[in-house]
This record gives sequence, structure tokens and C-alpha cells, in this order.
Amino acid sequence: MKQTVTRLFESFKPEEYKLELTLDPSGKKFSGHVTIRGLKVGRPSRRLTFHSKDLNVTKAILHKVNKKDSNANSNEIRIDRINIHKSYDEVRLHTTEMLYPGEYHLDLDFNGTITNPMNGLYPCYFTHNGEEKYLLATQFESHHAREVFPCIDEPEAKAVFDLALITPDRQTVLANTPVRWSKVENGKRTTLFEPTPIMSSYLLAFVYGDIGFKEAKTARGTLVRTYATPDNVQFTDFALETTVKCLEFFEDYFGIPYPLKKCDLIALPDFASGAMENWGLITYREQCMLVDPKNTSLPTKQYVAMVVAHELAHQWFGNLVTMRWWTDLWLNEGFASWIEYLAVNKLFPEWEMWTQFIVDEQQSAFKLDSLDNTHPIEVPIKHPDEIRSIFDAISYNKGASVIHMLHGYLGAEKFQAGLQHYLKQHAYQNTDTMDLWQALEDVSKKPVKQFMQAWTSLPGFPIVSFVQNESGVSLNQERFYLQKPNKTNKQCWPIPILGPKGAPDSFDKPHISYHVEGAQKINRGQSGFYRTFYDDKTVKGFLPELSSLSPQDRLGLLADCFEAAKAGYTPISTALNLLGAYQDESNSSVWDIIAMNIGEIRKSMDDEALREAIKPFIIKLSSKELLRLGWEEKPNESHFDKLLRSTIIGLNAGAEEKNTLKEALSRFEKMKSPQDLPADLRGIIFSTAARNGDEQTFDKLLKLHNDSKSSEERMTFAAALTGFKQPVLGERALNLITSDVVRRQDVSGWIAYSLSNYHIKRSAWKWLVKNWDWLEKELGNDLSFYHMPIYAGRSFSDPEFLKSYQDFFKDKSSPALDRAIKQGAEILAWNISWKQRDLAAIRSFFETHN
Repeated sequence: MKQTVTRLFESFKPEEYKLELTLDPSGKKFSGHVTIRGLKVGRPSRRLTFHSKDLNVTKAILHKVNKKDSNANSNEIRIDRINIHKSYDEVRLHTTEMLYPGEYHLDLDFNGTITNPMNGLYPCYFTHNGEEKYLLATQFESHHAREVFPCIDEPEAKAVFDLALITPDRQTVLANTPVRWSKVENGKRTTLFEPTPIMSSYLLAFVYGDIGFKEAKTARGTLVRTYATPDNVQFTDFALETTVKCLEFFEDYFGIPYPLKKCDLIALPDFASGAMENWGLITYREQCMLVDPKNTSLPTKQYVAMVVAHELAHQWFGNLVTMRWWTDLWLNEGFASWIEYLAVNKLFPEWEMWTQFIVDEQQSAFKLDSLDNTHPIEVPIKHPDEIRSIFDAISYNKGASVIHMLHGYLGAEKFQAGLQHYLKQHAYQNTDTMDLWQALEDVSKKPVKQFMQAWTSLPGFPIVSFVQNESGVSLNQERFYLQKPNKTNKQCWPIPILGPKGAPDSFDKPHISYHVEGAQKINRGQSGFYRTFYDDKTVKGFLPELSSLSPQDRLGLLADCFEAAKAGYTPISTALNLLGAYQDESNSSVWDIIAMNIGEIRKSMDDEALREAIKPFIIKLSSKELLRLGWEEKPNESHFDKLLRSTIIGLNAGAEEKNTLKEALSRFEKMKSPQDLPADLRGIIFSTAARNGDEQTFDKLLKLHNDSKSSEERMTFAAALTGFKQPVLGERALNLITSDVVRRQDVSGWIAYSLSNYHIKRSAWKWLVKNWDWLEKELGNDLSFYHMPIYAGRSFSDPEFLKSYQDFFKDKSSPALDRAIKQGAEILAWNISWKQRDLAAIRSFFETHN
């Protein structure tokens, strides 16, 4: 791809924005004036260029600051032409005289429209006391500040923002900083906020509308408020309590007080992502912040704690110290995705977050990074729209996983001290990956740059083959591919062996040998970012001591074995036989791996006979846990058992275990409202009813969906409504997507659910093709839109569909979509290959075991 990013920061360095915006909510428009004070740098020219997208710039006045001359008029430089370049998101100001390096003040008048796509400035719709309302909110990451005011919209262009908002009176107005003063004239309220710290444009934020709040203070006196629409304020207590504790934890861990006077969190009715770390005004999707003690499921409550911790970590790691360019997005997201576990594990030790980390972060990263069309953690950005394509499992999950590995390599004390040194050294500045490595190396005195360079600069990860014989152990490393390309890859990583006594600490060559006795697992605790496959004899040697391994090692052993088999490194029979040894398993995270692999077998094999043959095996494998857990929560039950119950009942409902099926359908039939059912089991009961239901069932679920005011609950109903077997009901669900029934933030979920439904996925694909232009118009700037090719590719495993996929996407290429299209095609090709290679063996295994 040709390099097309022009760094405007290389020509003009803003220092301060005095921004005044007049919002007209009823007219869905806004106007504004901005004074930009900054330094022109580089070569003399007759042009200044700023980012501006879909704005009408009506006036521009430029002053050259001459500190020796108090006559301001003599410093004015005439602008004779204002050009808008839409393809570059730029406004270019052409002057009559040469502009030399120095300080300038630029005044711009502009106006724009408030549009429904959830970026820039947009409306969030809700109902209160039977009245339809909306509030206004912003989303500027990654490069959407330019949709609201002309600016240098790049992370390195840090400046102070002095914001004033003019709005209709009688509604709440929020921004990054506290209100300096507010006055009302002729029904209009002018609110001037305190200047922000020096920060990047993507962190500026404001909200206007009918909202309420709860508040608390940290031990140091920071004011914390949790905002929501009037009906939802009551559900912000958990987020408020968690925020106070997390802020106090991070202040202690980083050794730096929270940098602002206040910290606001707001749950928005419409939000494209999960949350956004705007400094001092953190915005959330409602599902990621609201907790109803009577109706929120345990996984969602846990997820809220994780998202709150993630965004608060950004207040230091991302906001105080910011990546220089989007190549180092992982510095923000990978680190926050790791330290959220550290914080939540401190707050809720009974949740055993580091076991869940291996499933939720590491395994997700492995999935995407096993493709040839992955990308390194440090990824060059060649086009502004390409930024969207790296908000993915590599930047977040793999970034977190290599940080986890580095934490183990350095030790907790040195790692923390290194981070404190990094943050204090670079506060209010921009950095890249090498700055972090250098800070950690300075403190730890270990070769961090040498150890980490391969993990962040190379795509993919290694798989280590473990072969044991009479002379000892032989380890070989190579890059792991889900589907091996026709090329030789000689990449090597510095791999921490993390093995038993007598094993070396690490190796960075293709091959190493050493001597230990017995079946010995390496990568203990799964903290190393690599997979391992063992020879069949060694796998059998693990079976007698399986229960003595830690949960992380049990899930890692099974996950690695299955992924190696799926990719053809080891026979599928080895993985299936190992799976059969887990019938005494009682850990929720290990069962997540079991359920995931059973689901992938069903999906990728795409074979009706196999789908039936696997059901008795599932019932037998999970029977002990089903009997132990039952349907009702028990006194003093562990957190993991509460999480596991829904997994076990869900597996048995899907396998049509007769008593489970009967109980689920009976509970659905008796239910008058969702509150009649345990929150953790609602999704299973609704989905079971859908799989076994008819049009009357669909109508009941649809009414419940439409009546619900809960973001979490609506998505639970969406999973059920897209889960019917009858094609006519599948079509009916798909046709709801473009209606007012489905909120735009939920569209991608409905599509993903529909494509994963074995019975209606072909209809879902046809719908996707037919409605692509609508999706691009409504969701084209949302991250979810760029996942559509992957949703489609992972749902099929027949060669005929591959041609349909390629034909449709061949003219949909763009910087933002290219990578996802290639990844979807690669996953689809692997599905086809795996099915052709192993379907017969997998079907034989389950038929034999029945």
C-alpha cells in the first residue's frame, strides 16, 4: 500500500485551542469559532493546513505574533483562498505572503451537522417518562475531532484546550474539566470549562443532555461522578465504587496522583465501542457501565469492572503519556488490557482474574495472530483510515499477553518501578515502544529491548514441538500458522521455557536439547506467548497427573493441543483423546476452552451427522458438573462455580440433554418477565426456547426485546431472536436489523449471531450482500463495520462459498477493509482445509465413543 499519511504536525505545532461551539440539538447542527495558537515549523511556505472533515469553514484570520510590536493589526496576514480537500480531510489556507517559522494565531469560523453515525458529535436516543429524547455526545478517537472543529488531529499534536459550549438552558453540560463559569442569556447557556492539561485532540470530549449522577470522593479528594440517563442513574453504584478503588490503586501503583480535579464516567445509550478514555470524562456503552443488582449477569458485572479499570489506567498510560503515532497504539491498549487484570484482581481476589486472562486475552490473541494476514504489534500505518483496522486482538490482547510475559521476566517489583520511571520521565509527552523498553531496562538492568524486540516487531508467534526420548528433551521452534503458507519461515523468538528444574531458562534458536525425567510440561502458568505441542507419548504421560496441574496449565495443554491439531501439526485424535480426559474438570476457565473447541468443531465441520454424534459425548463429559452444580445457586458458592453453571447448562441444552431441555423450556413457558429468571441463565433459556420454538415464541421474545430498557438484556434477546431454525423466522430477524427495532450500536451483534446460526447463515450472507451499502452508510466509521468480512469468513467451510466471498469483496477494497477481507478469506480457507482433512476422523471418534 502506498504511503499516503501526511503528518501535519511536521508543519504546524499547536499549543492552545480556544474553542467555542454553539450546539443546536433540535436542528441537528452546530457552529463554532476556534483560535489556534501554535508554531509554524519547517520550510517557509504560503500555506497552513489543518484537518477538517465535513465542516464548512466560513472565515479565517491569521496573525503572525511579533512580541516586540503591540499593534496587532500590523501583524495580520491576508488569506486569499480557503480550499477544502475532502479526500485528505484537510482545509488549506493560502496566504498572500510567505509564512516563516514562528508563532501564529489563527481564527476560524465554521459550522457542521450532527449526524447519526457514532463518531464526531452525534445524538444518543432514549425514552424517559414516555417522551422520546436524545443527548449529544462526542467520540473523537481515532481521528474524528476534525469532524467538529479544524485542528491538527494527530496524537503527537498535544495542546491545551480551552472549551466553551453554548447550549439551550436546563440541561447538563459536561467536558473534560470542571466548569469555570456558566451564565444564561435569552434561554441560552454559555459554559466555560477550565483549560485542559496538554493533551491529544482525540481525548477532548463533551456531553449535553438530560442526565443525572451519583458521586463519591477518593482518599485524596478527587471528585468522582457516574452519569446516566434519568432511569439508569440508579444502576451506576457498582461503577462508582469500582472507580474510586481503581483510582486509588493506580495512584499508588504508578506513584503519580490522578492528574485532574475530577473524574466523570457517563453511560451513553448509543456508543459504537465499549468505552473511551477521554481525560476526565470517560464515555461508556451502557452495557459496559450499568449494573442492576437484580438483573445484571455475573459475567457482565465482571466485565464492567474490567472496562472501568481499563479506561482508568488510560488516564495515566495513554493520556498522561501518549503514543507518538498510531503505530504504537498497542502502548495504550495492550498495557491497559493487561493492567486491568492487575487492578481487578486486587479489588476482587476471589475472581481469580489471572486464570481468566489466559482464556480471554491470550487465547484471543493467538487466534488472530495465527493467520498469515496478521500484523506486528508495532504496525506501520500507511493511510488514516487504516487506523481503524488495528483496534484489534493484536493491539489489545497480544499487547497484553507480551506485557504479561515481560512482567514475569522482570519480576513484579522491577516492572512496577520501571513503569513509574517511564511515566514520570515522559509525563505530558509522546513516546514510542523503545521509550518504554528503555525505561524498564534502566531500572531492571536486564536486556529488555533485546528480549522484547522480536515479540513486538514480528508478526505471529512460535509453536514449540516437545519430543522426549531416552536421551532427553528436544525443543524446536517455528512460526505457528493456522494454515501453513507455501514458504519457509525462519523467524525465531527468545522463548522463556518456564519448565521444571533442570530445564534452561530460555532459547532463541530453532532447536535446543536438555535432559529431564518424566512427562514435563513447559510454559508453566501459560505466561509465555507461544503454543506447545507434545508427542503422543508425552500427552499420555500427562493424563494421570492432569488434576494436579494448575487450571492455567490444564487449559493451556488442551488449547495448545487442539490448535496444533486444527493446523495439522499433530493428529486430531491426540486432541480428542485428551478432551475425553477432562470429565472431572471443575474450573470455569478450563471449561471455556472445552466449550470453545466443541463449538469450533460443530461450526467448521458443518456436518449434520457429526452435530448429532457429538451430543451424547457432551452430555457424558459434563454430567458430573451438571449434577454438582444444578440449576440453583448454592450458599457460599465460589465465583467460578457461578460462572461455570451457565456454561455447563448451556452445553447440555445445546446437546439436548432431556432433563435440561425440559427444565429450560418449562422456565421459559412460565416466565412472565425476564426478572422471573436468574440473570446468569436467561440467555441459555431464551436461546433454548428459540431453537425449539415457533412463530409464537419469536413474537414473545421480540416483545420482550422491544420492552427492555437494558442494553445487556437487548443483546441477550438478539442472540435468541437470531437463533431459530426456521428460515422464515431467520429472515424475519434479519429484516429487523435495518428497522428502528435494532439500535445502530447493536447491528454488528445481530449480524454476527445470524451468521453463526447453522440453519440461517446462508440467508444471513445474502442479507449482508444485499444491505452492504446501508451498513457502510450507517456504520462505515464504526470499528464493528470492519469486522464483517471476518464474521462471514469464519462461519463457512465449503469451497463454493469461498468463491462467493471473493466475488463480493473483490471490489470492496479500502485501506480500512483490506486486512479484514484477507483475514476472513484466510479463516474460510482454513475451515475448508480442516474439514477436508479431519471430518472423517472426528465423526468416527464421536460415533465410536457413543
